[in-house]
Amino acid sequence: MDIIQKSTSTLRILAAETITNANSGHGGIALGAAPLLYAAYKNMNFDNQNPSYFNRDRFVLSAGHGSALLYATLHLFGFPVSRDDLKTFRKFGSALHGHPEVNEEKGIDASTGPLGQGVATSVGLALAEKKLSATFNRPGYEIINHYTYCVAGDGCLMEGVAYEAINLAGLWKLNKLIMLYDSNQITLDGTRASADAEDVVLRFKSVGWNVIDVQNANDSQSIINAIIAAKQSPDAPTVVICNTTIGYGSHVKGTSKAHGVVLSKDETLALRKEWGLDLGFLSVDIDVAKHFETLAKEKQGADSSWRIKLESYKAEYPKEYNELLEFVNAKRKYEGEDLTPVINNLSKFNLSLTTKSLAIRDFGNQFLTQLSTQSPRLFGGSADVASTTKAFISPLNLFSNDNPQGTDIAFGVREHAMAAICNGLALHGFSAYCSTFLAFSDYARPSIRMSALMGAPVHYIFTHDGLGNTPDGPTHQCSEHITALRLIPNMTVFRPCDELETAASFNYIYSQNIPATSILSRGGAQTLTNEFADITATQRMELASKGGYTLSKSLANNNMPTARILIVATGTEVALALQAQQILAKENIATNVVSMPCPQLFDYQSEEYKSQVLCKDQNGNSMFPTLIIEMAHSAYWHKYLGTNPKSKILGFDTFGFSGSDADVLQHLGFTVENVVELVKSMI
Repeated sequence: MDIIQKSTSTLRILAAETITNANSGHGGIALGAAPLLYAAYKNMNFDNQNPSYFNRDRFVLSAGHGSALLYATLHLFGFPVSRDDLKTFRKFGSALHGHPEVNEEKGIDASTGPLGQGVATSVGLALAEKKLSATFNRPGYEIINHYTYCVAGDGCLMEGVAYEAINLAGLWKLNKLIMLYDSNQITLDGTRASADAEDVVLRFKSVGWNVIDVQNANDSQSIINAIIAAKQSPDAPTVVICNTTIGYGSHVKGTSKAHGVVLSKDETLALRKEWGLDLGFLSVDIDVAKHFETLAKEKQGADSSWRIKLESYKAEYPKEYNELLEFVNAKRKYEGEDLTPVINNLSKFNLSLTTKSLAIRDFGNQFLTQLSTQSPRLFGGSADVASTTKAFISPLNLFSNDNPQGTDIAFGVREHAMAAICNGLALHGFSAYCSTFLAFSDYARPSIRMSALMGAPVHYIFTHDGLGNTPDGPTHQCSEHITALRLIPNMTVFRPCDELETAASFNYIYSQNIPATSILSRGGAQTLTNEFADITATQRMELASKGGYTLSKSLANNNMPTARILIVATGTEVALALQAQQILAKENIATNVVSMPCPQLFDYQSEEYKSQVLCKDQNGNSMFPTLIIEMAHSAYWHKYLGTNPKSKILGFDTFGFSGSDADVLQHLGFTVENVVELVKSMI
């Protein structure tokens, strides 16, 4: 047995024993796909002394159920994953999760688990490399030059998100993307053939990929040779079809039972004997350990060498150097980390403060274009709706193979892959954004959830909120969508009411570098400034960064109010609340209007501040009835109603209706007249 075969066998058994020790995991891929990971890491550029080295090759295990195999690989190649760490696999508090979760310090470049997601994320990483290299490389300074590797299985390629992304990778000619396809022809429930008639070779060739077929993937050297050949591809990504045997060596090899197999210690011992390995559980033969150590040492120092080159680059190209550092130093934020509002950069926006009614999506476009001149990290596009969501920088400057410095991405009608590709961009340091109608956020939801899970700073810009597209009917109208997005942990959702709140939300999102959603109206809205002289534009933007604030306090005409009502609203419904407030004041009914562009941020504020805004006494009891207005499902808002039994929510918990704006809004009660009557009924 040569050292490559012995090393691959060691990787198989180490991964299998990690699963055995946890009594949980997926032994089939661990035993079957080990040659793929050995070959990939043998070819990869990395530095285990600094796993987060910026110009490293990236690796994405799209078949994330094979996490034990990834951890065993990282251990053998000298990353900070110890033998003791392997013993904690799948245990509470361990860094070695049941599916990989991004941890650059340990060498894990992306979180994976939902099949197909990793394929699309790897396309995003490869897209990032192409954009960065075109932007920053100069003659004699190939500062950005690395590959993205992805291991995908049969299940990954069945998922639609993978095909969406594969199509774009071929279109963009991402020749530094190498996919190793673990083709074992087995799924959890049976054979691939029972549910899939596709010719994979024709699929990839049809969308511009280079295809290499490795008939015997148990031979690691053949995969190594295929990767070397893939690196010669001048204008196409490469898929290496690796014909493997799931559960290789086990009693259930080649069957669907191998997928989640957990081998007994007796069987792992038998395999060790058969493969001529040390008989100690989780042990590594000395010659194998030295082999991996030698391979890793050849790669050590890559980070320091890169930084030396970077210093010379800095001397000749100081502007580009400083811009590149923005990517190198970009940090992601996770749930529970400090989200204190950043308000010292509001001057970055050139505010129009127009009294003309404009759609809030237009304000979003205004700030995107302004931000793009201030940071090279802003990069994104839409799912074929940029002309109507207005989420673009320069629509005539599209990214392509011929224009790799393009500012905008045409994703086509591919919401799911769009979001997952943006995850890859964000993991690489971009401030990624993407856009579609709010009703179609459901197509992207699994990728949105992965953004939040990874802390990947993707900005989702959704327009046509609530009933904002009434002529198109209920398929295009949104009831539950806003609530669904707010329920995703670590996903901060803004629904601004005008230009100032849009500026505040965009400032917050890009200053904090967080995964976030902006829900921007199609309908018109005035900038609410002149009516409220006691609240300046700057004060409003600062208060909006707290998620909710008192926008307007109103007494009745004779300053002796007969009643006090609190009205809380978001988005364009804030203007509706203010119109009702003015009418009610004439009838000697006083109201406070609270704008709450981001209830999640509001929840982070002090109890004192929240009580002040929501008009609660020192015991937490509501001093007045509360009316909450949002053109969406009411489920999210009950916690803000307070203790007054007369409090109400004006929302809609059904699907929408076809018809004119006026007729549908009248039917559902989103009129000034109805709000006035609701308030009166609460007195």
